[in-house]
Amino acid sequence: MISWQILSLWLHLIALGFWLGGIVFFLIVFAPAVRELNPGTGIRALNRGRINLEAMSWAAIALLLITGIVNLILRKQGGGTPEFYTIILSVKLFLFFAMVIHHCLQVFKYAPAIAALTKKISPGTDSWPEPLLSLWQKWFMLLKINAGIGPIVTLLGLALIKS
Repeated sequence: MISWQILSLWLHLIALGFWLGGIVFFLIVFAPAVRELNPGTGIRALNRGRINLEAMSWAAIALLLITGIVNLILRKQGGGTPEFYTIILSVKLFLFFAMVIHHCLQVFKYAPAIAALTKKISPGTDSWPEPLLSLWQKWFMLLKINAGIGPIVTLLGLALIKS
């Protein structure tokens, strides 16, 4: 039983690392690097990076859900959970689902419009079109919010392990 619990916890942490690591990489490394490119190339590179980040994020979110459920089941089998555990878990789940909702907004609301406008841009474009820039700003705002919530969710998860 203990080995399954350790494996599940490690998979949970790896998935969390991929999701949050991808977000941080995108914000701190990828997006600033794209700004150094000419707009025509930068627009296409940023869109391609967005597609890859979204694919990796969905895989991480799925693994987080599966391992989170397994961790909860294994915890319940190991004995009762104190009220403190239930409160922390509730806050963690609320914040996690807020992050998933933000990700859904990025993917289903802003990404289709970003992709459509990106297709219309010629490679020789010398400036960012305002409608596309506006959509990217909204998309990045949601990414920054998730980057802020992610460490809080991580710390709450560590508090669950300790309790």
